[in-house]
Amino acid sequence: MSAKTLPPEVLSPLTLLLGYLAWFVLLICIARAIWAGGQLAIRLYREEAIEGLLGALVGAALVGSASAIAVAVIPT
Repeated sequence: MSAKTLPPEVLSPLTLLLGYLAWFVLLICIARAIWAGGQLAIRLYREEAIEGLLGALVGAALVGSASAIAVAVIPT
């Protein structure tokens, strides 16, 4: 039993859309990391917590592994 593959007219726009989405998410992660770094610099002397940096790093790691996940889910 062979796995069905998607036709190129479906797979090509889907791949392009996923590429744009990955760039957008990475851009948001970079912006969030810069914002969290600024907050960390401002709040350093106040001893306040900052939690946004970890979320940005987790999001970047997820996007980095998204291509491997997509290859496993979408047959080519």
